[in-house]
Amino acid sequence: MTSFKLTLRQLWQRRLFTGLNILGLAIGISACWIIFRIVNYEFSFDKSHPEGEHIYQVGKRSLFENKESGFAGVPLPVAPYIMETFDDLEEVVPVYERYYETVAVDRKNNDPFRVDEQRDIVSTVPAYFDMVPYTWLAGSKDKAIAQPKTVVLTHSRAAEYFPKKEVDDIIGQTIAYDSTLFTITGIVADLEKPSSFAAKEFMPIPADEITGGNWMSSNSAHLLYLKLQPSQKAGFLRALNAKSDEVNAEEYKKYKFKSWYVLSPLAAKHFNQEYAAGAYSAKKSLTYSLIGVGIFLALLAAINYINLSTAQVPHRAKEIGIRKTLGERNGRLTLEFLRQTLFICLCALLLAFPLVLFFQYFFHDFMPPGINDFNDNLAVAIFLITLLIALTLFAGLYPAYLINKVNIADVIKINGLGKLSLGNLSVRKLLIVFQFVIAQVFVIGAFIVASQINYMMNTDLGFEKNAVITIKLPYKSYQNAEVNPFLYKHELENRPEIAAIALGHLPLNNNHWGNSLIAKSDTGQVQLNLAFKYVDPDYLNVYGIKTLAGRSPLASDTANVVFLNESARARLGFKSNDAAVGQQVSDFDGKLFTITGIINDFHQKDLHNAKEALAIRISRNKQVLQAFNIRLANSPKDWPHAIALLEKEWKHFYPNAPFTFRFYDDEMKSLYESDIKQARIINLATAVTIVLSCLGLIGLVTLTAYQRTKEIGIRKVLGSSVVNVIALLAKDYIQLVGIAILIACPLAWWGMRKWLEDFAYRIEIQWWMLLLTGILTMLIAFLSVSYQALKAARANPIDSLRDE
Repeated sequence: MTSFKLTLRQLWQRRLFTGLNILGLAIGISACWIIFRIVNYEFSFDKSHPEGEHIYQVGKRSLFENKESGFAGVPLPVAPYIMETFDDLEEVVPVYERYYETVAVDRKNNDPFRVDEQRDIVSTVPAYFDMVPYTWLAGSKDKAIAQPKTVVLTHSRAAEYFPKKEVDDIIGQTIAYDSTLFTITGIVADLEKPSSFAAKEFMPIPADEITGGNWMSSNSAHLLYLKLQPSQKAGFLRALNAKSDEVNAEEYKKYKFKSWYVLSPLAAKHFNQEYAAGAYSAKKSLTYSLIGVGIFLALLAAINYINLSTAQVPHRAKEIGIRKTLGERNGRLTLEFLRQTLFICLCALLLAFPLVLFFQYFFHDFMPPGINDFNDNLAVAIFLITLLIALTLFAGLYPAYLINKVNIADVIKINGLGKLSLGNLSVRKLLIVFQFVIAQVFVIGAFIVASQINYMMNTDLGFEKNAVITIKLPYKSYQNAEVNPFLYKHELENRPEIAAIALGHLPLNNNHWGNSLIAKSDTGQVQLNLAFKYVDPDYLNVYGIKTLAGRSPLASDTANVVFLNESARARLGFKSNDAAVGQQVSDFDGKLFTITGIINDFHQKDLHNAKEALAIRISRNKQVLQAFNIRLANSPKDWPHAIALLEKEWKHFYPNAPFTFRFYDDEMKSLYESDIKQARIINLATAVTIVLSCLGLIGLVTLTAYQRTKEIGIRKVLGSSVVNVIALLAKDYIQLVGIAILIACPLAWWGMRKWLEDFAYRIEIQWWMLLLTGILTMLIAFLSVSYQALKAARANPIDSLRDE
């Protein structure tokens, strides 16, 4: 108890530095806490499945036009073929995603419940419940989905549909999926551990999906899992691929296409985005980057503590010398300093808790989906205890070592404080440089990421996107989807508030509609796989897309007419735009199309991707046109009235469909959502590193000013100005920051060049970017030290010289 009181008294005497240490460590601990939760969650996926090392997802690899790619979906005949042919496999589990417009529950008490487009519904086989470790609360896993039109619910989904019923009372209730009634035959507990199997409603596979389909048609909604021994893999794949080659031989030859099946381990699924098929997945590289950020932030917080603690050693020299004279041993001094460090770390941990809650509340979009349902309390507790011990030892041992180096004779000879040299100055300088190297790397990274995102949002895309609103066509049966969308268009196209309106695919969209075209030439034929967009004749006018040769689209071009961009024209072998106009191309079925116009190349996908070949078809088929594209009048002050007009007419033609519009700028932001999220993470990390680094500078300058109080007083008496005194106190630290910036610039330049390689269109890192960020960091550092330096410089020299 006496030792505890002594620790509190000593920390209170140096309360400014104690507060700075607690704040710095709290920021570091909170950042590490959040990062650990995210990383632990990501790496916990699919680790709880019994014999999970024997579970594999069947995927496909394809080779077309010398490009290899992976795909998660498998053709429908594959699962029944495997079940019939490979009797020795432990489990064959097809999992097919289901889509319903509505799910309706009649709760028998005038409380109908309906959900539109409910997610996480799959059809599968009873073996699914052997592969995935569900705990059954009601029903039997062997019989639950053995019959058609039966369904099993997870407990959370059952509580959503029947909030006031016990699980046993839910069995036998019915749910209407669109117009088909299903009977509930089982309830399972939700999985406690993160899993790639996220479904919450399970029903049997329809008979036509067990027997139908062809071996060339794949859908990302049709997944297949197997449980087998490692020794069976090679033979299984050899036989399956032989069957695929046999039945698809003619198509492979016709389309110059090749595909084969692979087995992807379940343990790798969460980080294998090629086979994610719409499920939540993560980038392993980004997860490792988070680990690196967490380590750096913890180091910065510890270095901050070391700097402030070592700077106070000269101030405590007489106390230490007297204690040694009275027989205090080095071990006890070390133990006391570690005890102080541990106490500060515990206070920092208490402060970190509300910081973590604040972050999770205001920046919840940073957190992975489902993480709040993941019980990681034990893992977090172990991590925090380990982190506290590591910080205590790392941050406490070196200052304790310096304390033990205090020489009693030197202390007695010293007349005053602050002149004791312990040989730790070079180490402290090194630590300050290290801190600001990390901070400057983050500052440069944040600036370049922001510049790249600004470039992507504002670069010339080859079409006009300003003042354009998009509205998706209604597609649900109860939302008046049968209404001809051209009626809505014709009602608006002559209104003065509307500059132009057309139906069709969005020009910049990562969704891909593809087909192939074949052009004949003197040397044979050229086959090109390219993107297709279906639009109406006014589409080019809405987006300002230029016709370079031929004519603009007409309403009569819905038959055998195609428009190509310049890239498609060149890759099909036509020497010029004019030469291509009037020529014919065909698809794989031999249908002929006349090239009627050549348009300029524009970006069809985000700037991670290069511009591609494109074909545009004119259509009046509402099933393929997807969206209304509306250019408003140029004056923004008129836009609210125009939007009100759009909504009024919408309610007239589509009274049961919500009026939901987006400006095209917002559509583009959704394409770069992951990049914008990454930028925000870097910005936060940059802010934390700058704050931690500057906290250390503030404390060190404060202590330096205190130790040099009399010197400053003498200088002022001899005529030094306030500016001279500020320069005296700040110049050493500013020089160290400058050295850190020089070291950080090449490191950041190399790292950001690697990051930019992921973009087909990107900014170039210019010398002025490094200079500007360096000046910014120098300015922040100077402002951090200037307040305390100014305070010391403006002190009355009479008080300084009289102070004992």
